[in-house]
Amino acid sequence: MSHRILFLLLALTGAAPLMALAQSPSADTRSIAERLQPPDNLRLPPANAIRTPSGLRYVILKRGKDGPGPTPESTIEIDYVGWDFQGRMFDSSLPRGSPSRFPLRGLIKGWQEGVLLMRPGDTFRFWIPGNLAYDGSPGADTPKGKLVFDITLHSFDSGN
Repeated sequence: MSHRILFLLLALTGAAPLMALAQSPSADTRSIAERLQPPDNLRLPPANAIRTPSGLRYVILKRGKDGPGPTPESTIEIDYVGWDFQGRMFDSSLPRGSPSRFPLRGLIKGWQEGVLLMRPGDTFRFWIPGNLAYDGSPGADTPKGKLVFDITLHSFDSGN
């Protein structure tokens, strides 16, 4: 992955944390840069994508451990990358260098539904319709319409 892609991401997103990545061409940096690229199937989920009754679609990119998954009351630790349907990455935990922690109840409906399907170590790609994302949310800085997220669930706290 070239520095040109990182600089393009900087120009498109204005994401200052990517500047450090652009200045260090290590293997980890290349891996992160590749993971920040929009997927080829951004606009159209593949035929094997599972559709839930709400309209959320997903594919399993990597399976983790068997065992229990999070509950709606859980606090989750995840890595994620989000793209709008024009292919612009609008948010990611990867450039920060450590997973993000969130109470699941405080996240968009598409994440609340989708993360409950995951187990630690899983990586899923979600196609989230606007009504399960930020449509109807106040704020000009939230992307509207359908969104695509790659999410890796590292761990969760039970929330009890």
